[in-house]
Amino acid sequence: MRLLQLKEAFPNLSQAIIYQASLGGVNASQGSSSHPGVSRTFKMMTQGPTRCQVLVPLDSAAAELIVANVTSAVQSCNKGLVETRSKLRVESVCKVWNSVSMSTNSVASAAELEMIKQWLKKAAGHCLLFH
Repeated sequence: MRLLQLKEAFPNLSQAIIYQASLGGVNASQGSSSHPGVSRTFKMMTQGPTRCQVLVPLDSAAAELIVANVTSAVQSCNKGLVETRSKLRVESVCKVWNSVSMSTNSVASAAELEMIKQWLKKAAGHCLLFH
């Protein structure tokens, strides 16, 4: 019954739009807009998680040392990732709380997280040798 009322009220709209309106999928403002079939909801363009960040807990002194030698840390982590044929790359490093935050080009897997952690420890060891 409601479908017929909508069809009579809006004779210029397509049947698909009228059907959506009868289900409550289209509000009144969409029916009178210049683009009646355009969805008003935001749709994600990616599947799965989108956070490209790795947090590695360290003591404050080690975190400051890593950040002070950021180029060495990034190169070391990326070297380990390249050796395992990973496409993940560390792009930047900064200190947050008692951790190091690493921005990456994609979401890290569990194996990649372990690799980053191992190579970051190696980078910290090299930094200690040079100070």
